Amino acid sequence: MNTHDIQRDALDHIMRTARASSSQTRRLRWIASRAEAALDGRPYVASEHDQPKLVTQAALQKSNLQLRLVNTRLRSALAQVAGGATGYLDRDTELAQIAQAALDAEQGSRA
Repeated sequence: MNTHDIQRDALDHIMRTARASSSQTRRLRWIASRAEAALDGRPYVASEHDQPKLVTQAALQKSNLQLRLVNTRLRSALAQVAGGATGYLDRDTELAQIAQAALDAEQGSRA
């Protein structure tokens, strides 16, 4: 097998694998499309392919901020449950133990 055949085989495998994925994402469709164009001997023209989304630093920061806000709300709710009362002693004890375990686990993961 020469280098050209090896490259064609690799591109074909990449294309088939991307198309066979159980979760079709824009990125996988782009990979399959790009590999198919190369196999057909067509030069890469970006406008011919559905481009994958580019994650910008701003998008990552926004997502990180949203996750921190949700985490803060969750910790606050857990603290309230851990110290709160429903009027049912067994249930209060169980909820407090669950909430305290979650708070302890969260603090342990930050350490």
